[in-house]
Amino acid sequence: MTNSDKQVQENSGEVGRSTFNSAWILAALAVVLLGVVVLYMRQGPPVTTEAASEAAAVETPATPDAKQPVENAAEQNSQSEAAASQILAELKRFQDATERGMEYAEYQKGLESLKNDLNTALPSFVSHDPNDENFRQEVAGALREYTAAGNWWKTSIDNSSVFTAADRNERTQKNWAAARAHLTNAEKMLVR
Repeated sequence: MTNSDKQVQENSGEVGRSTFNSAWILAALAVVLLGVVVLYMRQGPPVTTEAASEAAAVETPATPDAKQPVENAAEQNSQSEAAASQILAELKRFQDATERGMEYAEYQKGLESLKNDLNTALPSFVSHDPNDENFRQEVAGALREYTAAGNWWKTSIDNSSVFTAADRNERTQKNWAAARAHLTNAEKMLVR
């Protein structure tokens, strides 16, 4: 074997080794990237500006006109109490539905209906007792938890190869329990 034959043989071995090393490096990078994606997905869905604005809309109290006659105060209180009762009834209905179990599409439809009902009823709730602001915050908290549960549910469906039904249930049950706590707090605030 001549020197040129040896050199050609050594060069071909280096090409094979460099291809093999490159493949290992690319495989390691793919594993690291997949790990980062899984960790990101396990942290939970990001809060979207839409969900944040919806929660803010629920939290924003409607203020009555300061020049309203005093005789309208009794009517206004009556309307506020009716609105609060309606809000609680809608939240309880939705909470009961989550505890009975439902499919994702049914959940999303019910959540949209709940948001619409709350956006319709909340402006009629215009009392200005300190507990009333807390009531609004508890309602907004419950809605945030329901929205977070829906977002996680969708994430677990979209990434079903990564997340199991047990992963989904564990997280949504926590959100629903937190929403139930907000609902209980809101209910206590209206008992005078």
